[in-house]
Amino acid sequence: MSNLNVGKKDAVFALVDNLAAVKYADLPAEAVNTTKLDILDCLGVAVAATTTDIACKKIVDLVTEIGGREESTIIGDGRKVPAHAAAFANAALTHALNYDDYTDPLITHFGCVIFPAAFAMAERVGKVTGKEFITTYTLGVDLAARLSRALLTKGEQRNWNLHGWLTTQLVGYFGAAAVAGRLQGLKADRLVHALGLAYSQVAGNKQVLVGVGADKGIYPAYPAHSGVLAAMMAHKGIAGPQESLEGQNGLYNVFFQGLYDPAALTKDLGRSFEGSAFYIYPCCGFTHSRIELVLKMIEEHKFRPDDIESITVFVGPISRLLCEPQEVRRNPRLTAEAQYSLPFTVATAIAKGKPRIEHFTGEGIRDPEILSVSNKVGYRMDDAYDLKYGTGHCPAKMEIKLKNGRTLFGEQGGGRYGHPERPVSKADLTEKFRECVAYSARPLSAATVDRIIAMVDNLEDVDDVSRIIRLVS
Repeated sequence: MSNLNVGKKDAVFALVDNLAAVKYADLPAEAVNTTKLDILDCLGVAVAATTTDIACKKIVDLVTEIGGREESTIIGDGRKVPAHAAAFANAALTHALNYDDYTDPLITHFGCVIFPAAFAMAERVGKVTGKEFITTYTLGVDLAARLSRALLTKGEQRNWNLHGWLTTQLVGYFGAAAVAGRLQGLKADRLVHALGLAYSQVAGNKQVLVGVGADKGIYPAYPAHSGVLAAMMAHKGIAGPQESLEGQNGLYNVFFQGLYDPAALTKDLGRSFEGSAFYIYPCCGFTHSRIELVLKMIEEHKFRPDDIESITVFVGPISRLLCEPQEVRRNPRLTAEAQYSLPFTVATAIAKGKPRIEHFTGEGIRDPEILSVSNKVGYRMDDAYDLKYGTGHCPAKMEIKLKNGRTLFGEQGGGRYGHPERPVSKADLTEKFRECVAYSARPLSAATVDRIIAMVDNLEDVDDVSRIIRLVS
């Protein structure tokens, strides 16, 4: 049943008024710190993908082959292309390893779209200060998060994850247009058009995630590219639809059948800023609670890979997608197939300890020690052990039979490490950044890495944020 926006103004107007009006001084310290961590995190995972993801290399080759005006830098490559093309390539890099930010209750990655769009436009405009960049980035994430949060309706609540919509992509078009538009200096009226023009390009389905054989990580490239392009179009005076969210054919009525919470779009607008949460393992978030659980079971019971007869992971309808087709999930052929595999990620934790980039790239996905364990992993259906829509919790349960006849049981509730309820520490994110940049296509000295970390940590004092991209490219 459609929730037609009769007699009231579309929420897009309040959102863009806020987007245009908020200043750095209006941001709480927590929001500033979260944004800086998100920038560092996205930068690191993008740099790591420059040598570890073949699909990204093809994308970089493609956008440089197409060419055009030299405006914005491709991370790790150094060449410049038009801003929307740089956003496309850098978004693919940012999400390629599935190691970027993720906010569990909203089932959405924000940085993989906001980060490349913001940096691409900042370079195109030139001389964007750290304070302005932090402010714009924070507002872009907040806007996209509000669009996602509005889907967590009371009453008739639907898990749109099961309906095939890819939330990261759908709301990403608006977030990218928001940051690109503000950085380009658009006033509120033009920002409305920018978001409308972005909406005209909106798409995003989950087939790329549930199927096998696809280069899954590239999907954020579409909204990053289109959002930047929409902002550039609005800057030229091109008009877009103005009721892009709540209109008769707006986002919520067309894509979500009018089932949304209008109040969530503007509640505490300008006073409360929603930020990102983070990953500590380079694989699908639905695997993280299982990884944590099996690492605890190893610590408690002191078993080794050779001791195992079989492993049963309990899953629901969503998590089951990470177990089928079983032969592929046990023996992945591509990085993405390994990242979206419960057998492979659980086996990696058992065979290697904390899963790292090296286990999902190159020879890592063919490691015989991991594969010998992953081929012992099966699953049992139990809806209690699946994503909890609204909280983002993904409870874990596991049964491990040993060759000596013992059967071990483990169970874990609540959110994973990295869920907003259990935030990743700054120290762990800094360590993750150092791990990531070790894979840079252009080797970075220890001094350069330290300089980047310090620059982002003190981003409010930076006079031109483009310097950060130059340091890694």
